[in-house]
Amino acid sequence: MKNRIFIILLLVLFISIRAVSAQTACTEENESNQFIKKSRIKISSINPTPESNPQGAYYPGFRGNNQIIVYTPSYGEYTNTNEFGKEAIVLDNKVFGFCGANCYIPKNGFIISGHGAAKKWMNEKLMEGATIKIYPESLTLESIITPESYLYKAGQRIDNAQKLILEYKRLLSGYQCKVSENYLNGALQKYNEAKYMLDKSKYEEGRELANFALKLADMSFYYAIPAVQNELHGVWVRPIEKNPVEIGQTLDRIKKTGIDNIFLETYYQGHTIFPSTTMASYGIREQRAEFEGWNPLQSWIEEASKRNMKIHVWFQVFYAGNDNISPGSKHILSVYPEWANKQKKNAGSPKPTPSISEHGGYFLDPANPNVQKFILSLLNEIATTYNIDGLNIDYIRYPKSLSPNFPGYLDSAWGYTAYARNDFKNLYGKDPIDLESSDPLIPKWVEYRQGKVTELVSKLRSVVGDKKIMISTVIFPGYKETGITKLQNWSVWAQNGYIDAFTPLIMSSDKYMAGNSIKEIRNLAGNNVAIMSGLFEPFTGGNPADLLDQIAAVRKEGSSGIILFDNAHLEDDFITALSARIFRKD
Repeated sequence: MKNRIFIILLLVLFISIRAVSAQTACTEENESNQFIKKSRIKISSINPTPESNPQGAYYPGFRGNNQIIVYTPSYGEYTNTNEFGKEAIVLDNKVFGFCGANCYIPKNGFIISGHGAAKKWMNEKLMEGATIKIYPESLTLESIITPESYLYKAGQRIDNAQKLILEYKRLLSGYQCKVSENYLNGALQKYNEAKYMLDKSKYEEGRELANFALKLADMSFYYAIPAVQNELHGVWVRPIEKNPVEIGQTLDRIKKTGIDNIFLETYYQGHTIFPSTTMASYGIREQRAEFEGWNPLQSWIEEASKRNMKIHVWFQVFYAGNDNISPGSKHILSVYPEWANKQKKNAGSPKPTPSISEHGGYFLDPANPNVQKFILSLLNEIATTYNIDGLNIDYIRYPKSLSPNFPGYLDSAWGYTAYARNDFKNLYGKDPIDLESSDPLIPKWVEYRQGKVTELVSKLRSVVGDKKIMISTVIFPGYKETGITKLQNWSVWAQNGYIDAFTPLIMSSDKYMAGNSIKEIRNLAGNNVAIMSGLFEPFTGGNPADLLDQIAAVRKEGSSGIILFDNAHLEDDFITALSARIFRKD
């Protein structure tokens, strides 16, 4: 019976791939009669610096808007880019794979990194197996895709599935892999048939069979990784649903994957999704405009409860968003402009100024006691009014600055508000705006701002009282760097038991980096907190197999939960991968 079902699945896959291949072939015939596709793009910079690429000077990895950047091993170990681009790993001048951000730079290759229009070009013109040529004299990059590129891509996936099955056979006694091996055998057969066709110069048939082999190899990979019992499975959700019926449909789709914890964005861009008495008492718009007339938070809680799913309130603490803050908007910063955080280079501006590297968004000042009082009051309203399962505290930090190793670090740093400057001067006798990088008070200025964030974290327990509500905080790996550039001293939070869990953001597709990040957090936090790894592969438009690789890697290092970013990007291919086995409850 199982074999018959497997054969039917193979036939369905084969028919669907024939249909896709036929459409692709028709499109290509209109464009060109050749089977080799060449595309060129201008490179913005190779191994950028603030001086060589001023357009990217204030962005992570010095990659600016719509730019395509090449990073070689001379740049460093990682690209240090943010999650709003795409990166291709090139080994021996051939695209080996893709990752979303902060990719490891191979010693025998390089990284192509694109944002905006350049990312769009990469999506359309690059694939595993494409040959890459770089022309330094004209700063041009060329992609060459041949029929053999499709065979290479399928071969890579087959090899990954084979290695994974062998690894679990070695590690797990009684490991069940019959379904995975059946798919793998089918993939090997189609791969060999594709190779034969390409050797005979039957390129259309060869590519079709290579794509079929790829699909089967992916299914083998998906069924190879076993589930783990008592592991938290979650997803971050920005609500767009307009009624309880739509909420139920979203929850049903999510639950198919084995995810049963919803991290619901409840306070973001300076507004709440529910009608808030706290917001109203402060003269701020009491609810996001698109949700006026009903209470989405209550509906999400009720619909989740029907499905035995949990709701964690995802809350942007110090991020005030990039919405309209003009007078009359009733945005938090239109009512209280003095609450805005200040960058040193804009400290004298009478108006709030946004962070270029943080989506052009505004931030609140953690040092201001009125800001802290407001945040705690709003959290208390949520915790006491609604039957929630968790509080997920996000943006519990300052806006990102440059690293101290780079020129312009102090000008890019945040926290230079009137309140913080006066408070620090009263404590240490000097206005922080007058401190140079060599001043012995600089470490005290760093500690002062870190302490203001920790001060709020230390008060979160008082918000929930005796209610059984899990308190988790969003943190960034790279403790030393994060402690300076984001002023987030998260090891202290764990050591003092201020919270129950960390939800670290793992923005790279590199499974080794993901595993090492969790290892670092576990070493610093000990067993005082749970670690629920936040993985960004869906958001960055990555590969489901890379996501599963990351899940396996963070599990090995002590992650007790997986949270995906985010539901809006959880496409059907990710649903298929997660539903196969890795998140199964049975």
